[in-house]
Amino acid sequence: MFIRCAYFTGKPVAGKEAALKKSLQATLAAYMKFEKIRSVQLLIAKEHEEGAPNHYATLQLCFDSEADLQAALATPFRQEMRAHFVDNVFPLFEGVVKHINCDVHELVETR
Repeated sequence: MFIRCAYFTGKPVAGKEAALKKSLQATLAAYMKFEKIRSVQLLIAKEHEEGAPNHYATLQLCFDSEADLQAALATPFRQEMRAHFVDNVFPLFEGVVKHINCDVHELVETR
C-alpha cells in the first residue's frame, strides 16, 4: 500500500477553525473520485508533545500501489483539487502544506 500524506503545519486563521475543519472534511468525498483510491483520512491534531512539529492536520490518501498513486497524481482531477485548496482551504490556514509519499507495511491483529 502507498499513502500520500499532506501535512498542514501551522494553524487556522483566527476565528476560522470551524470553517477550516468543515472545508477539509468536505474534501474527503471529493478525493474518493480518484481512480483506484482505497480510502482517505483526515487527522486533526488534538495535542502535541513537547518538541513535536506544529501539525494542525494530516490528510492521507491510500492506494494499493505506488503506480496507482502516481497515476492519480497525473490526472486533471488532481489539478482541480489543487485549485479547490487554493480557493477554499488555504485562505483559512496560516502555514505550509507539504507532502510525503509513504510505502506502508502493515500488520493487523484480530482477536
